[in-house]
Amino acid sequence: MVGTTVLQGPLAALREAEVDLISDVASSLAELGDVSADDRKRLTEVAQDLRDMFFLVVIIGEFNAGKSTFVNALLGEQLLPTGITPTTEVIELVRYNETPDRKPNMRGDSLREWNHPNTGAEGVAIVDTPGTGSVFKQHESVAKDFLHRSDLVIFLLSAKHAFAETERIYMETAKNYGKKLILVVNQVDLLEPNEQAQVRRFIEQQVREHLNLQPLLFMVSAKEALTDDKDGGIDAVRAHLRGVFAESSPAKQKLLAQLDMADSVVQKFYSTVSRNAELVNLDTAKVKEVQQELQSQSLGLDTQLKEARADVDKVFEGMRQRGLTFIDANLSLRKVASNLNSEKLQAEFQDVVIGRSLRDINDAAGGYVNAVVDHSRLYWRGVIDRLNKLQDLLEQEFSGGLDADIYAEQRETLQDAIRIAEAELKTYSTGRVVREIQDLFENNASGFRLWSLAAVGGLIAAIAAIGAPGPLLGAGAAVLAFPAFVVAAPIAAYGGYRLVKHYRAITSDTKKEFNQRVDHLMQTYHTALDDLTKKERDRLSQYGNQVLTPIFSRLEVLSKRYAEQKTKMEHFTKRIETLREGIKGV
Repeated sequence: MVGTTVLQGPLAALREAEVDLISDVASSLAELGDVSADDRKRLTEVAQDLRDMFFLVVIIGEFNAGKSTFVNALLGEQLLPTGITPTTEVIELVRYNETPDRKPNMRGDSLREWNHPNTGAEGVAIVDTPGTGSVFKQHESVAKDFLHRSDLVIFLLSAKHAFAETERIYMETAKNYGKKLILVVNQVDLLEPNEQAQVRRFIEQQVREHLNLQPLLFMVSAKEALTDDKDGGIDAVRAHLRGVFAESSPAKQKLLAQLDMADSVVQKFYSTVSRNAELVNLDTAKVKEVQQELQSQSLGLDTQLKEARADVDKVFEGMRQRGLTFIDANLSLRKVASNLNSEKLQAEFQDVVIGRSLRDINDAAGGYVNAVVDHSRLYWRGVIDRLNKLQDLLEQEFSGGLDADIYAEQRETLQDAIRIAEAELKTYSTGRVVREIQDLFENNASGFRLWSLAAVGGLIAAIAAIGAPGPLLGAGAAVLAFPAFVVAAPIAAYGGYRLVKHYRAITSDTKKEFNQRVDHLMQTYHTALDDLTKKERDRLSQYGNQVLTPIFSRLEVLSKRYAEQKTKMEHFTKRIETLREGIKGV
C-alpha cells in the first residue's frame, strides 16, 4: 500500500514469522465472535503493513493543533496543505524517497501518498491524520482507525488548549496498544516564557496522573520553523528521531512495535477469556449448589419418612395391644351369661381400643405431609432465588459481550427453569398435596372404624351363639359378619370341651383378623407416605435431569471452550516472547 522496504537475511525470516503469528492470532480471535471484529481488522492491517515494512511515525492531535504545519516543519518545506479550518480529510502519508514528489497519489478513498527525503531515515514514513475533536466526526474516525498501525506516535498538543479529553483518550488507546509516545506542544509562540513553563508542568502532571506515563515532551513553534529563521524547537524533535532510528534499524523497530501491538491484543483477550472462564466456573458452581440442594432434599425426605413411619407404627402397635387385651378381657365365655350388650361393648371398644389412635395416626402422617410441603416450599423458593441470582449474573456479566448469543439462549433456559420452579411452588401453596393425602387417610380410617365396630358386634353374636341351646338369630348374624370365623352349623350340642375349643378358635381367628386389619391399615399408611415421598423425589429428580442438567451441560461446554481459548492465548504469548527475543538478537 505504501511501497515496500526490501528485507534480507534474518530480519526477512523474522518478518514472515511475525506475519504468520499475527495472522494466526487474528484467525483465533474469530472464534470469539463479533466482539473481536475490530481487533481482527487491526491485526490484518498490521500484518499487511509488515509486508510493506515502512516505519510509521503517526501524528495525532486536535484539528487546530497545527499537525500539517508541524509535518511540513519536520520536512523543511511547505508540502502538505494547511489552513485554519480542518483541511486534512484523509490520511497524508509521506514516505521516504530520495526524490521528493510534490504531487500526491490517492490510494483508495482515505489515503494520500507523498514522497520526500526528509522523513528522518530510509524506510520511515510520516503520517498526518485528520484532527481529533473535529466537527467532522468521520475525520476523527479515520484518525483513530489508523492509530494501531503506528510504530511511533507523536501527540501534538496546542499550547492554548493543552490536554483535551479526546487527547487523553487517544493517548490511553496508544498506551494500550503498547505504542511508543512522544509529546509535542505546538504554537508555543503564542505564550510568554513563564506561561510555557506552566503549560509544560501542567501537561506532564496530567499525563502522569491520568495515564501513568512520563514521555518526552518538546515545546515547538512549527510556524516559526517554516516562516522565520528560527528553528522553533523542531531541530530538537528531528535530533531525537534521528537518535531513535540510529539505535536500531527502522525495520527492526517496526517488527518490535507491531509485535507489542499484537501482544496487547492477545493480553486483552486473555484477560477477557480468563474472566469469563472464572464467571462460568462460578455459574457452574451455583448450578451444582442447586443440584446438591436437590440431593439434600431427597435425603432429607428419607429421614423424615422414617420418623413419620415410626410415629405411625407406634400408634398402631398401641392400638393393636389394646384391641387384643380388650378381646381377652371383655369377650369371654364367662360373660355369655351376663347378657352382653352389643351396643355398649362397641362403644367401649371405640373408646378404649380406637380412642384417639386414628387421630394420632392422622396427626403423625399429616405432620410428615405438612413437613414435606413446608420444606418443599422453602426448597423451591430457594431454587427460584438461586436461579434468579444466576440470571442476574448472566445479565450483568455477559450482556452484549463475549458469546452473547450463547448466553441469550442460556438466559432463556434459566427463565424456563424459574417458571417451572414457580409452578412447582404453586402446587404446594394451593394445599392440593395436603388435601389428597388427608382424603386418603380419612377414607382408610373410616373403613377401619366401621370394620372394628362390626367385628365387635359380630364376635358378641358368635359367642352368644356358642352358649345358646340351639341356632340363634345372632349366630346367623355372626356367620354373615364373619364367615371366616364361625362354622355355620348348630353349636348347642357340642360338649363343654368342644365348646371351649371352638370359642378359642373363634377368638383366635378374630385376633388374627384384627391383626391383619391393623397390618393392612398400617401398610396403607406406609404406602401413602412412601408414594408421597417417591413423588417428591421424582419431582426433584425430573427437575434436576430435565431442567438443570441442560444448563449445567452448556456451562460445561463453555468452560471447556474458554479453557481452550486461554491455552491458545498462552501459546501466542510464548510465541510472541520467542519472536521478540529473536528480533532483539539480530
